[in-house]
Amino acid sequence: MREKWGGAVRWLAPVVVLVEVGLVWGGVFGVGEAVVVGLAVEGVLGGVVLVEVVLAGRAYRASRREGADGQAALERSLRAVLPGPLAKVVGMEFGLFRALWRWVRRKPDVPDGCAVLAYGGEIRPIMWVMVFLAPLEIALAEFLVPWTPVRIALLVLSAYGVLWLIGFVAALSVRPHVVGGGRLVLRFAHFVQVAVPLDLIESVRTSRHSGYRRAVQIDDGVLAMPVGDSTSLSVLLREPYPVAPKPGQPPQDVREVRFAVDDPREAVRVLNATAPDAA
Repeated sequence: MREKWGGAVRWLAPVVVLVEVGLVWGGVFGVGEAVVVGLAVEGVLGGVVLVEVVLAGRAYRASRREGADGQAALERSLRAVLPGPLAKVVGMEFGLFRALWRWVRRKPDVPDGCAVLAYGGEIRPIMWVMVFLAPLEIALAEFLVPWTPVRIALLVLSAYGVLWLIGFVAALSVRPHVVGGGRLVLRFAHFVQVAVPLDLIESVRTSRHSGYRRAVQIDDGVLAMPVGDSTSLSVLLREPYPVAPKPGQPPQDVREVRFAVDDPREAVRVLNATAPDAA
């Protein structure tokens, strides 16, 4: 019953707003009547928002106590108060600005005592080229589009696109793969995070595989987290380990983990030194 009420609360605020817009658009309410109705439910929605803020704060603190990093704790807190799809979108946007803030302060999202395995080196130059080409796109829009409102909209979208690209590069830098605390934690910026216990690692080797189309996928017991479309390291597990590719998806048994790193040989050395039974 509590879960059903929790789900209703998550959908209440956006549904009320959409219903009001629909009633005004359909002519059922005038704008003045819609304002009166809006004021009548404002108190209720204000209480709902307050409850959601409290619940989000509790979920965040609980996640941090359990050892989750800031991004994972943020996503869990949002899922506690928002519908799943909306929580995912909001979490990605918050993660973007969180990564930018850490990048500016040169503070990687790495727990104390953990070793870092960097990745993304092969796509960062492409991202920076796209960033530096953005002013050209804005200039072309200024010269070629005659309508001022459209030019302003394109300017805003282009500026946000540049910010998003820089945030993505920042997330690649401040959220590397980490080894420590008994786990190998694999990340792809602020979008994906998967953890595998170190004591299950049987062997580690450099091995390049390509042709992947998703940031994380599991096929025939092989978990792949590529950069671009390829991986450079292969980790074999001693026994199947259940992994959920994304929050809300059912776990699948994994026997091999493939992922990309900038320095495969150094990654092999680090994993062999920290995994008790790796060979």
